[in-house]
Amino acid sequence: MSLYTDLIEAGQPVSNWQSDLYTPVNEVTRALVKKHGHKAEVFTSQIDGKPWFDVPFQFDPYWEKRQ
Repeated sequence: MSLYTDLIEAGQPVSNWQSDLYTPVNEVTRALVKKHGHKAEVFTSQIDGKPWFDVPFQFDPYWEKRQ
């Protein structure tokens, strides 16, 4: 499974900008990012004012459309 599919399966919100995957920072998402060994930056969302992960190149639907 990919990080994206694990997040969806865990019921976590996801968003994106092109191929970059965004998800809120919490215990579940922190564990999944670590499990998959990805480097993620944290930013403050302008929509909800909360911290979100930005995980480069991990938004699966972007890559599926490009195949």
